[in-house]
Amino acid sequence: MIEHRFQHLESLLRNAGALTANEIGTRLRISQPTVSRLLATGGTRIARIGRARATRYALAREVGREGGRWPLYRIDDRGRAHRSGELTALHGERFLLDPATATPSPHANAFADGLYPGLPWFLDDQRPQGFLGRAFARRVAADIGAPADLGTWHGDDVLLALLRHGDDLLGDYVLGEAALQRAQRAITAPTGVIDAARRKAQYPTLAEATLRGEAVGSSAGGEQPKFAVTLRDGDGLRPVIVKFSPRGDSAAAKRWADLLRAEHIAASVLRAHGVAAAPSDLVIADGRVFLESTRFDRTPCLGRRGFASLAAVDAAFHGNGRLDWWRYADTLQRDRWLDADNAHRMRLLSWFGTLIGNTDMHLGNAGLLLADARPPALAPAYDMLPMAFRPTAGGEVLAREPVIVPPPPECRADWMQAAAMARAFWRRVAGHRAINADFVAIARQALAALDAAAGRA
Repeated sequence: MIEHRFQHLESLLRNAGALTANEIGTRLRISQPTVSRLLATGGTRIARIGRARATRYALAREVGREGGRWPLYRIDDRGRAHRSGELTALHGERFLLDPATATPSPHANAFADGLYPGLPWFLDDQRPQGFLGRAFARRVAADIGAPADLGTWHGDDVLLALLRHGDDLLGDYVLGEAALQRAQRAITAPTGVIDAARRKAQYPTLAEATLRGEAVGSSAGGEQPKFAVTLRDGDGLRPVIVKFSPRGDSAAAKRWADLLRAEHIAASVLRAHGVAAAPSDLVIADGRVFLESTRFDRTPCLGRRGFASLAAVDAAFHGNGRLDWWRYADTLQRDRWLDADNAHRMRLLSWFGTLIGNTDMHLGNAGLLLADARPPALAPAYDMLPMAFRPTAGGEVLAREPVIVPPPPECRADWMQAAAMARAFWRRVAGHRAINADFVAIARQALAALDAAAGRA
């Protein structure tokens, strides 16, 4: 009898989701003592959500041969692992996070009862995506039984990839013991480290391997070809992400080379004006321009720092989708995701990007450095370049004139401050000896358009 009733309970929870004991008793038309016996019979198949009278119950599930419960870890800036909690898979593609301590991380506790509609939002950026994400998917697909095409992956494919191969992804979280062991081995005895003095010799080989679809480094977002590698600078280590231009003298190759140089200049200008940006360097080798950006989610001892893109924050809490950064900054400050200084910096970055022609400022291209206190800091600027002038998907370089319009009156102060940085950027682009004449002409047009717009602001 009890087994028969438990089957009814499983069916109920599979269809209805999380329910209280009273709701279960009402729907199954059984007494509360019988409900209690049923729940006890379920053992680990029943997940408990919340406490006291607010307690709800949900049906746990297993994912392939990986079970249904896994420890969640964070790796600190010194490379030490800390248990953050236990993640349980539930029916309906939901997850329950049980924190390891009575005071869980503030960002993890935003969903007070630990119940998430999918993977916890602060793991969203670990999903394979972009150029390296597709290469990552091809590499691990056979092992996890997933399609080689990342675009056809389902939620469990992502979960299995994190459990088996999530040892070196964005941020500081690692899911499962197997991924943690691999991460700890890589921290203790790193492999594939390149001497910084040999970058010119090594980068072209890594670029070729990347374009052939081989796994070079960890998964990172973005569509432009790139690889991740760790450099040895003197006695220290420096994890970097390296973008590279096509080889040759085609119009598209020249333009991408100019854009990578422009990204390097943009980061330098931002730092010179007191706005944090990922440190970068340029390496010219084998007919390519390599832009090397130091990872801000890693430390010189291969420790880690927390990270979440604004796209992940927005999807979890606000649901805007596509939104100008300067508009979103006030909401983030109101909800204690940014303090006043970081909100101001985000508005400056938004207007600076607009004024240099960065048309790719979606919320995935800005983020937060998640820590054990709120509000967290805005992450250093990255992927800040004039994407309005990139070649088309077919490789054509179209003639485009810079278009700069004055700001809304309430944004004038931020806009004018960003305009000063944008002028410095375009002047350095126009005066750069290695930048091609057509892009120098664009820089000069942008300076004139910027001055004209400032006169009307």
